[in-house]
Amino acid sequence: MAELKMREHMKERFSGNKNFCDMPPLPTSLNIEINNTCNHRCIFCDYHGKYAPISIKPEVMDFQTVKAIMEQAYSLGIGKKELGFYLSGEPFVHKELERIIKCAKDIGFEYTFLTTNGVLATPERMRKVIDAGLDSIRYSVNAADSASYEDIHGKNDFNNVVENIRYMDQYLKETNKEIATSLSCVITKKTDGIQDKIRELFGKYVDDILFIPVMVNKLICDEAVKKEWQLMDDSKAVINQDFICSMLFNTMYITPDLKVIPCCEFPGKNICFYDLKKDFNLVHAWYSKEYTRYRNIFLKKADDTGTVCENCNLRKQGIKRLALTENFFD
Repeated sequence: MAELKMREHMKERFSGNKNFCDMPPLPTSLNIEINNTCNHRCIFCDYHGKYAPISIKPEVMDFQTVKAIMEQAYSLGIGKKELGFYLSGEPFVHKELERIIKCAKDIGFEYTFLTTNGVLATPERMRKVIDAGLDSIRYSVNAADSASYEDIHGKNDFNNVVENIRYMDQYLKETNKEIATSLSCVITKKTDGIQDKIRELFGKYVDDILFIPVMVNKLICDEAVKKEWQLMDDSKAVINQDFICSMLFNTMYITPDLKVIPCCEFPGKNICFYDLKKDFNLVHAWYSKEYTRYRNIFLKKADDTGTVCENCNLRKQGIKRLALTENFFD
């Protein structure tokens, strides 16, 4: 099976960078959000869930625009380590996903990846994305039975997802193709304890399984909802002053409306580091004023008031937001 495990991948993404300076090298990681719409309404989702604090305007990036971004990025070495096709949306909603992946591989990108809830990753489409050259896929499955799945995801698609994941494994074995396969499961107060069941259901089909503790403190919901779902409360957690966010130094995200943003906290917040519609130049975007301002929050302990970084869970002491181990607390 593929050597790259999801937890190691995430570790490197969030803390593996060493180019901490005002003008870091162009990013080796690139995420192009080809589509920001989703077919599910997960209870904890900041973008599409029932209690989401923001409303995202539906956008789909057309193929020629994606191609133009990839061609410029590749010529500059941006994304030479990895190229992803997701952020806040479900990538399989995009009708030309397979064509985009093939184009990326034809251009020369070595490693392409995406995250999906798996509902639209049907046998037919899975064959196409694998044959197009996809290198890694991560499934988001946040329950271990149909009833809990519908409660959390907002749709009763559990059995379809299980069958789609099984088929992916079968097709990879039939074709002797290797891609990195993984599954993430957000653990809520109502589902804590399903870890062994998730392993039993999916462990034979994917290389790695990552459990993530839910956070609902950013959602619009009352105390009753928090009491029902919240696994742990980080409202009083202290900011780790020594933490440096690697994503500001090694990763670029581009939204479907061609806004450059630094991380997954930004979609729908009307915060833009650079507008590629006004200047289609990825170098200018990477060295823009806003990137420098945010980098200085960590490099020079600059004021973070009013920024997305101010209350970011990754900066808080005592909590492993991404459960690289199953101990959710340091």
